[in-house]
Formats: sequence, C-alpha cells, structure tokens
Amino acid sequence: MKFSTKSEYGLRAIVHLDKNGENPVSLAMIAKEEGLSLAYLERLFAQLKKAELIRADLGAKGGYYLTRPAKEISVLEMIEALDGSVAPFSCADKGIHCNSKKCKIHPVWAKLYSQIRKTLGEISLAELI
Repeated sequence: MKFSTKSEYGLRAIVHLDKNGENPVSLAMIAKEEGLSLAYLERLFAQLKKAELIRADLGAKGGYYLTRPAKEISVLEMIEALDGSVAPFSCADKGIHCNSKKCKIHPVWAKLYSQIRKTLGEISLAELI
C-alpha cells in the first residue's frame, strides 16, 4: 500500500499551523518553507477545510488555523481527508465486490485495514511537530 503525495505534502504543510500557535499561517509561507507548489497547497487545504480540520481567515492578516488542538487531530483523519479510505482493498472497507463468507483472503485484508486504522488513529499531529 502506498500513500499519495497529497497525504505527504498535506501532513508536511499542516504541521506549520500548530508551530505558529494562535497566529494565522499563509499558504505562501508554507509553500516557500516546504518547497511545495502554492497552487497544489491551495487544493489540499480546500479539502482539509471541507473536512473541517482547518479554517481560514481572509484578509491581509488572515491565514489558516487548525480547528482543534493538534493533539486531537489524528494522522488517520488527515490522510482520509486527502486520500480517502486507507483500506488496502475496497472489500476490507465496505465489502464491495466481496463475498466475505466464501473468500479465504478477506480476513487478511480486514485485519490489515483494522491495524492501519488503529496505528494511524493513535498518532496525533502534535507528535509530528
């Protein structure tokens, strides 16, 4: 299983929001410090805003903030907001295209999915800072 650059860049970028505490952080500053495309960050932050993990204040002194303390936001929430389900196969998540009663492999994927969710759910953004 491989996570996309959306998750990698999103995690790298969002840790900047907690580093600055209550001060708003501009995407231009994050893009410069992380060496990332501003346009790409704008798309990522739109998804994070939709997932209600961040909020934005407009204006000259505006910027982005976390909606909750970093210790209350898990890496799992971030990844799912940007990439969707972390299931290795769709049958592990929603049982799509799966006959789990007859499938001998299903328990392996279900256990793996459960462990991935558990591990990523236990890691907070605060631990990445």
